Amino acid sequence: MHVTSIVKARAVALVDVDELNFNGTIRFADIVSPLVEKYGFLIYPVKPEDFDPEKGISFHSGKAGGKVIDVLTIFPGLITLETLSSTADSKTVLENLFRWGRETLGLTYSEGMVRRWGYISQIVFYSEIPLLSMLSKPLQNLAKKTGEVVDGLFKEGLVYEVGRVNIGHDPLTRKNSIAGISIEHRANVKFSDNKFFSEAPLPTDLHIKFLQELEKDVMEQSY
Repeated sequence: MHVTSIVKARAVALVDVDELNFNGTIRFADIVSPLVEKYGFLIYPVKPEDFDPEKGISFHSGKAGGKVIDVLTIFPGLITLETLSSTADSKTVLENLFRWGRETLGLTYSEGMVRRWGYISQIVFYSEIPLLSMLSKPLQNLAKKTGEVVDGLFKEGLVYEVGRVNIGHDPLTRKNSIAGISIEHRANVKFSDNKFFSEAPLPTDLHIKFLQELEKDVMEQSY
């Protein structure tokens, strides 16, 4: 397995935004200029409608040291930050932003205030094997039979393969469902290239580790 790119590495700080403004001295508009100056965001809130926290107050295309901040978004109950390197980088940048905000903007942030973190990791990778097709013999059989029938109808030599798998929890067990882990063929790339896209609610390093272990498991069961 060879990872070719990190498409998204999002860290989610589950924190009540009002707790960061305990003294009630900061308006959302007050943070724009300092954030733009500090992180060089190219897209940021300007119009009144941009300051709706329910929809998310977003800043795009900034930098923190050598790391690109793709998106920073503020919601009432959480703040998300995305880099293009890893969720660990995203979390570090967001924690540093909180500390900077405490010193510069007067945020009432304290260490350990964020008690829960969430993650979304999206990566693109090459596999040594046709990973999805080899996951399950029953799915291979279903794809083969379906392809034969469809080809009989359209006469185009179509071959069906497993195109996507998704693993997640029952959405009815939680008010706001949490993303699952999915693997699919990379868009606009031939299936035979064994290039895949995967998303997971995991730190980037664990996401990659689990995919490597999956590839290994599939290869071992095929021999």
